[in-house]
Amino acid sequence: MRESFLQLLNGERPAEVVWAVDINYWIDGRCASGRADPHWQTEIGLLELARDVGMMPYYWYGKFWAAEPRYDWQIEILSTAEGSRRTTTWRTPLGAISGEWTRLEGCWSEAPTRYAVQEERDLDVLLCLLEHRRLEPTNLDDFRQRLDLWAKYDGVPCLGLPRSPLPSFITDWAGVEHGALLALDHPEKVEEALQLMTAQEQPVLEAVAELKPPLVHFPDNLSSDNLTTFFGAHMATRYRQRLDFLHAAGVRCAVHLDGTVRGLLPRLAAVGFDAIEALTPQPAGDVAVSDMRALAAHDRVILWGGVPGPMFAPPFTWNEVRQHVETLLSAWADGPFILGVGDQVPPDGDLDFVRKIADLIRH
Repeated sequence: MRESFLQLLNGERPAEVVWAVDINYWIDGRCASGRADPHWQTEIGLLELARDVGMMPYYWYGKFWAAEPRYDWQIEILSTAEGSRRTTTWRTPLGAISGEWTRLEGCWSEAPTRYAVQEERDLDVLLCLLEHRRLEPTNLDDFRQRLDLWAKYDGVPCLGLPRSPLPSFITDWAGVEHGALLALDHPEKVEEALQLMTAQEQPVLEAVAELKPPLVHFPDNLSSDNLTTFFGAHMATRYRQRLDFLHAAGVRCAVHLDGTVRGLLPRLAAVGFDAIEALTPQPAGDVAVSDMRALAAHDRVILWGGVPGPMFAPPFTWNEVRQHVETLLSAWADGPFILGVGDQVPPDGDLDFVRKIADLIRH
């Protein structure tokens, strides 16, 4: 599948269907509940498991991020944990902001329960924080060696840029509600924050362009319900600038759209992404799998995903999953696509479905 994956990125017709699945959530949940081999959480363990279930390994987050934030001496960061909650506080010369996350044991995941930026005063502190921050390239020095390692398992390791400015502001700092209100009530300050983030990306983009990985991910966790109305004003131009720079270096680019599809899919295709990943159709999403290519309105963009994560868990049966995959293969056959999960196989999912889909596309 690796060769077909690279053929797709080069705009060529692939030799076979690529089946690339994110099973990290399934692994983490199973390991946390004592129902899986902890070896699977390692890089080699993930590669071996991917080979065993018949999929192309791509997703692994141990060395995913291509950048990490660094702050100067005027910033103090304090992290504490109590029970299922953890809190991080950033102290700046202008004051402090704090965010809180809570682990939900029933679903083996963590969610923000208090965002650090909620009002104008917090936004001022965030601006101060960003002024004392830089983004430093990371996880790039050994990427070529890892690329060779993954090739032995018929895979390609994923590599993620920093989140784009507005998705970062929403996901990392303010959340949808506070972020939208701040963007409407204090547009100049929000734009100043986005400009600082944009400028800080440049050393990372330059390092990635020099590395020339076959694909780099924009891990923006997009959903049309949240960001469609902000796309034209805050996202489109910045996306084009990033894409033009990376494309000039021969680097292909995918963006993570793991929420509702209808508003953003055509816009993301139009700005020049090579692939739009984690597409979640009905019955979990808002668009039928048979309508996605027409909605994208772009013949060359790679549609990536198509099998909703919830379908791997009860009450769905293998017969329903098989019928869905067969419909997808027929609907997407006239354009480039990568068969994947939108967005992850859940901890209560049946990993045997991954094997069965692998068998289905080979016969």
